[in-house]
Amino acid sequence: MFDVVDSQMFNFSTRLFFNKHAISKKDGYVSLYIEVYIAVDRRYEQGRFPLSLRWPADRVDRDAGLLLPRHRSDPDANDYNMIIMDRRGQYNEVAKMFRLANRVLDLKSFRRELKYNDSRVSLAKFMQERNNERYAQGEIQKQTWKNTKCTIKALIEFQELIRFDEIDEAWMKRFRQHLKKTGLRMSSIWTRIKDLKAYLRLADQEATISVNPKAINFSNQKVDSLTVYCNRDEIKRLMILLRAGNLTGTQTQVLRAFLFTCFTSLRVSDLYRANAEWLVTDNMLVFTQHKNRERKPKAVKIPLNSIAKSLIKEARQTFFELPTEQEYNRTLKELAAKAEIRKNLTSHVGRHTFGFLYMTTVGNIEGLKRIMGHSKLTTTERYAHLDDDYNLTQVMKLEEGFEDVSGRGRVRKIG
Repeated sequence: MFDVVDSQMFNFSTRLFFNKHAISKKDGYVSLYIEVYIAVDRRYEQGRFPLSLRWPADRVDRDAGLLLPRHRSDPDANDYNMIIMDRRGQYNEVAKMFRLANRVLDLKSFRRELKYNDSRVSLAKFMQERNNERYAQGEIQKQTWKNTKCTIKALIEFQELIRFDEIDEAWMKRFRQHLKKTGLRMSSIWTRIKDLKAYLRLADQEATISVNPKAINFSNQKVDSLTVYCNRDEIKRLMILLRAGNLTGTQTQVLRAFLFTCFTSLRVSDLYRANAEWLVTDNMLVFTQHKNRERKPKAVKIPLNSIAKSLIKEARQTFFELPTEQEYNRTLKELAAKAEIRKNLTSHVGRHTFGFLYMTTVGNIEGLKRIMGHSKLTTTERYAHLDDDYNLTQVMKLEEGFEDVSGRGRVRKIG
């Protein structure tokens, strides 16, 4: 017996099934399945979904879709039939939700809906499964996957069992307030809210999930964070440190790579992939950015000056032999201490340094946008006002004429 859901877009039916060729010779039992049929535009798909139930083959009424009692007053038959009817009802509900959402259902979509059955209710569950799926399919990079895991952890700590129908603007405000109480920086809070909103949008695209639009559109203005970069004196100290030849092999490779990013703007994800095939000429790198390479690949051209070329002169194929990114950042801190640089050097600082050098030397923001591979000019504009040394010099000039009364020197008697 089939349970059927008809629509103009697809036909859907289910039935109780077992394999006649898989009957146990020992006891005559079989494993039970729900068999699903989906027809779309004269194309037919079928799939079998295990019930994790076993029953004597001769006591299965496949036409009626029911299990017959194995003996008089069999206590399990009714319970098992309820499980079967509940599962078929669940499957039919998925088909009905697709029909009501005016979406075509196929077997791939159906399997996916079953996988996310629990996540139709739970935001945390949905985010966990979709985050893993997007990473496995190459939609997001490893770092994005890790960042989202941090957001999921924060969500679970705040309210693990929150349901989609409970999420509104007021709940979003409470979640943001919770993040503030944990001591997170404002930039990190912005990232957590951004991640959450992104997955609320993804959930709202599902046929079986509805999300309050006020939660999706919750205001999340980005807070400008401090851009850390090396000034010219600090870069010189690092170059002297490299020439001195007193570093370990790992420190040498990391420092060469870091300085290379300072003069080329390479992201760390591209730095690890940089190789001789990117050299279309002696003075030009051309490659496809690793970032967003699946969704929106972008080719970037980076001119090489003599300093950048000198840092890869020993390379044969891959420019640099680098440790893990975690060790790379740890080594940068060792190098900063050796060069007496009191800044938190990370893999991103090299790219920021290039932006600082370019804007304070060339000053062409459109040119910087092209080299750095930015999609929006507003992203590049952060580098337009980075010369802290120049700003300090100018502010110091404000003291001129006030030395005698400022308390820094001898106070001149008045009157």
